[in-house]
Amino acid sequence: MKKIYKFLLMTIIASSTMFYSCETLELENLASPNSLSDDQANPDLLLNSIQLAYRANQITFNDNSGQLSRIDYFFGRNYLENLNDAVLNGVWTRFYSNDGVRGMVVNLAAIEALNDANPDIDLSFHIGISKIMQAHNLMQLVDFLGDIPWSEANNPSEFPSPIVDDGQSVYNVALVMLDEAKTLLASNPSAGSALDFYYGGDSAKWVKLANTIKMRADLTVGNYSSVINATNVIDSSDDDFEFPYGTQQLSPDTRHPDYNSDYRSDGANIYQSHWLIDLMVGDFGDLSSNTDPRRRYYFYRQSWVSPGNYALFEDVLGLFGPPGVIYISNGADNGETLQCSLQAIPLHLQFTPDEAIWCSLHLGYWGRMHGNDEGIPPDNFTRTAVGVYPTGGSFDWRADAFPYVGDSPTATFGQQVGLGNGGAGAGIEPIMLASYVDFMKAEANLQLGFIGPAATYLEAGMTKSIAKVMSFGSLDASADMSQAPDAGTVADFISDVVADFNAAPAPGSPLDANGFPVDKDRMDILGEQYFVAMYGGSADAYNFIRRTGYPRTLTRNIEPNPGLFPRTFLYPGNEISTNPSIEQKSDLNTRAFWDQGVTNPSN
Repeated sequence: MKKIYKFLLMTIIASSTMFYSCETLELENLASPNSLSDDQANPDLLLNSIQLAYRANQITFNDNSGQLSRIDYFFGRNYLENLNDAVLNGVWTRFYSNDGVRGMVVNLAAIEALNDANPDIDLSFHIGISKIMQAHNLMQLVDFLGDIPWSEANNPSEFPSPIVDDGQSVYNVALVMLDEAKTLLASNPSAGSALDFYYGGDSAKWVKLANTIKMRADLTVGNYSSVINATNVIDSSDDDFEFPYGTQQLSPDTRHPDYNSDYRSDGANIYQSHWLIDLMVGDFGDLSSNTDPRRRYYFYRQSWVSPGNYALFEDVLGLFGPPGVIYISNGADNGETLQCSLQAIPLHLQFTPDEAIWCSLHLGYWGRMHGNDEGIPPDNFTRTAVGVYPTGGSFDWRADAFPYVGDSPTATFGQQVGLGNGGAGAGIEPIMLASYVDFMKAEANLQLGFIGPAATYLEAGMTKSIAKVMSFGSLDASADMSQAPDAGTVADFISDVVADFNAAPAPGSPLDANGFPVDKDRMDILGEQYFVAMYGGSADAYNFIRRTGYPRTLTRNIEPNPGLFPRTFLYPGNEISTNPSIEQKSDLNTRAFWDQGVTNPSN
């Protein structure tokens, strides 16, 4: 019998900080472990490279899907110009490359070769989890690109210019790969490696992930009954599939990438999505029943008012009447920090829900509208930063009403971002969470007309998402958690959404003259809540839009003619320049094999 191969790494024993120093190698510089020949290669280093390449690919998929789905802000008025052939170069290299920085496919083949050549070691765990990550990336590449190379990939001597295979056949390959992985993990469940960055060597959790990815594939192609009946999937938050970040700043930097961008001495550098913030804040924040309990964890305000929109202030001393009365105040237009506050509402957004949020947001939230491509003003200490979830930033602990005591308040709260603030970057990269699984099952039930089960899964998904998000509040030790929602507030919010879902019309309800739903139907509500839960890990939102055409409440592009909504991306330019077998697309209209062409009115 083969003995289990274990690489003794002192950092695992020493501390979590040292662990992160191992796991956060520079994403684009993985050549060191890959530069070894196959017979010299260490399987643990190869596994490290696969895990880090997979993590980097998930970041790219999360970012691009999140931007197109309005979960994140999308820069650019024209889809084709901004989603150019460089967008997926990194993903392609990290997956396929066999020259210089070797990709996941090559490194997995090297581990398999080591396993075959050394009968005294057992690398079943290494191979099994690598196959799961590879299968997931294969499906995602099909989702984002359509037809891709596989049958001739990783064989440069025979096929120096591999052709593309149709997407459905690649999906089938990935499904076989997942079954192979499950068999390997079941063959020796105790063979888990401590160098597993995601599950710490727990084979059973990896099997659940494999089953969940298979369920995801069934949902993508419309096998709804299989989704509903899927078992041994990620149904508990204890099994959430995510990459953990650390707090180390240098050599290497192990913090969440978005924390690194926003918690700096020169202020925040990321714009948040107007659509998502507006959906979550409600009309008057905590004074409204429709404010989402997660908003203070997702977003960190640096300002109490934004130009051209309304804010609240509390007359603490009774200067205008009885003490404690809350008033509405309108922010003055400011061309220096928010140029659009001096501009007229674009014609195509007038008399739509977007006319109130196209430029600025209420209650001091400060982000950008989908497609806004203006230059960067001096707003780094006024724009809304990422919060404590999932990036390990700060909890937004200020009251929604600014405490006015008679001075002349500036726009800022006095709670600006800074290096080391909040959770110091110890966030996560969400990839596949239990809440996502509930929303997928809710969608499948709704597609088949099973309203009761769909509502049950909607409620379960919201409950798990909110509980997970709120647990991150403890990362910000300096925060005043008195502003955190209590259990009653959370329960009421979930109950109200589920009640709205049950009372809503069936999918396909009428749209107004501007393409917005007259009344949200059940798929609108489900889609909105699924997207809220996917904040920070939204790789599958892009599929949801193309699969369902929902939610129809998404903001329009600030540009009236941004081009057709992308059905797939352009092939990576680096591959096109070296592989004559792949012809570049002329537009973004080519559909993945499962895409039935359903459109969303916002696009």
